[in-house]
Amino acid sequence: MTDFEKLGHNLKKHWGYDSFRPNQRDIMHSMLANEDSLAVLPTGGGKSLCFQIPALVKDGTCLVISPLIALMRDQVEQLKKRGISAAALSSGLFREETETILSNFVNGVYKLLYVSPERLQSKTFREYLVNAKLSFLAVDEAHCISQWGYDFRPAYLNIGEIREIFPDLPIMALTASATPKVQKEIQEKLQLRSKNIFQASFVRPNLSFSAFETEDKGRKMLEILKSVPGSSIVYVQSRKSASLWADWLKQNGIRANFYHAGLGHKDRESRQSEWIKGNNRILVATNAFGMGIDKGDVRTVIHAEISAQPEAYYQEAGRAGRDGEKAYAIALFNRQEFKDMRARIELNFPALEFIRSVYEKLGVYLKLAIGSGEMASFDFKIEDFCQTYKLQPGPAFQALRKLESAGYISFSDGFFQASRFRFRVSSSMLYDAQVRNKDTEQISKALLRLYGGELFSDFSDIQEGDLAKVSGESLDWVVEMLNKLTASELGTYNPQKNNPQVSLLTPRLLAGNLDINPNLLKQLRKNEIERLDIIEKYLLLEKGCRSVFLANYFGETQAADCGICDHCLKEKKKEKPDTIAYYKPIILNSLKQEKTMSKLESEFRPNEKEMLRDCVRFLLSEEIILSGEGNILSLASGKKKSRFSL
Repeated sequence: MTDFEKLGHNLKKHWGYDSFRPNQRDIMHSMLANEDSLAVLPTGGGKSLCFQIPALVKDGTCLVISPLIALMRDQVEQLKKRGISAAALSSGLFREETETILSNFVNGVYKLLYVSPERLQSKTFREYLVNAKLSFLAVDEAHCISQWGYDFRPAYLNIGEIREIFPDLPIMALTASATPKVQKEIQEKLQLRSKNIFQASFVRPNLSFSAFETEDKGRKMLEILKSVPGSSIVYVQSRKSASLWADWLKQNGIRANFYHAGLGHKDRESRQSEWIKGNNRILVATNAFGMGIDKGDVRTVIHAEISAQPEAYYQEAGRAGRDGEKAYAIALFNRQEFKDMRARIELNFPALEFIRSVYEKLGVYLKLAIGSGEMASFDFKIEDFCQTYKLQPGPAFQALRKLESAGYISFSDGFFQASRFRFRVSSSMLYDAQVRNKDTEQISKALLRLYGGELFSDFSDIQEGDLAKVSGESLDWVVEMLNKLTASELGTYNPQKNNPQVSLLTPRLLAGNLDINPNLLKQLRKNEIERLDIIEKYLLLEKGCRSVFLANYFGETQAADCGICDHCLKEKKKEKPDTIAYYKPIILNSLKQEKTMSKLESEFRPNEKEMLRDCVRFLLSEEIILSGEGNILSLASGKKKSRFSL
């Protein structure tokens, strides 16, 4: 079997798919040919597989650079479930866990190792890196390397230095959204040697975009949700809005819940699971929700509060209709929001002196001496921090975010790390200990039964409750035994963390030595305002296809009208009055008995189907006919008209 054949073999073996999505195979072939490449694949385009499958085929470890801790951990967990050896080196790990991962990395245990861009600057990591065998470098969220990108991370600028250590190492850069200007900067900063750009179309033929200016968003939202069956995400900009809108929807008879990063891990997991299963139809969420979520049958994504960034809006809207069936991306807005968003952008960029002050207070709060604290993690409640130093939470939060983007700290207000365990002795030494102690034997057998021999070489996530069930003992007994294994140096048990975390990525500095360029902050602020201007133009667009507008923003200049956005449908109404006049009475007569669209189509000649569908869309938009559960078409006469009208 050739390496190229192994790609399809691994796709089927580990993921169960029979074929690749558009562009995936070409991107993978480029990597097997040791060529650099840039993949621009919109949300749902299968970016991760583009580097995960070649990593299984090529010798060595694929080093994956990612800025998102939660996404790193989620992907590692999914890979392990598929029998693929992977690890994530992120902030929040105990020192022994970090050392274990680095040792395994050098010894070639992993096919993929995920690291944050800030980790690349660690002296310890560099010492291990030079002794590792890499297959290639995958740079996820590559737009973060560009100051024109919507989520600029200065630490990404250091990725190109890997070329100095591994001059022949191929690089695959991936992003879901990059304008031509950003694409050019990605290629330059990563020193890509090949101009291989693989870009999927930003036009989603099944996704209907629309925008409604309204002072009564609730009424319009209900109209939409009652008219379009199926699951939905409602995006908002704050945690308070998420809970308020969810409560309002429930009061109006719609199963809904809310999701944001401030919820506990179990709450987030439960609410996400209930929504995926369909037990809750609507999830009202901040932008903390959606990354890595695989749910194809989302029929509507409604932005009750609009994002200020076209890239973020497109990614969030693109979570609708991934199954290829008709779906809607709807934005609800009013003019006051534009003023509010501009004011919010001003607050998002506090003065440099204030950022320095917050950094200095953070060091004192964490009781760290100058020059100490590198890669150390701490439980951190911003409310207590702000009360201690009499800071306003909003500006303090934004200052912490700027310190994070500059690569000095990692700050997570929705942090969760599962309990983890590994044996510190060989299997033979563990057996000797089991012979001497019945409790050691019981807990060790339970661990090995549930998590296997991997525990001898690497830390694994564990569930104390599962161990209690397998061992037949209480939860307290399990925790006691795990701590005893640690005390006797047979293993290491790290209990779960579920508090907000802050980690120092560099030794603590004097605040005056922070390298934060004020001119860069001004440029980033200017970029944000320009993006807001684009969003405003999109929402206030009076004519022209909305899909084409978004595609043009991302550099796709040859996109054709989608035919299904609100503006395209309005044009169709104007263009085909004769067609509608001809087919309308025939359709209405046929629908005296309710029937599916396919049944209706069977009553017409094949060459009439497109004109028939145009007429049906018009009649639906005018609420002359209705489409109910199971896409059953019926006459609207005598029925309550609550249909969603484009």
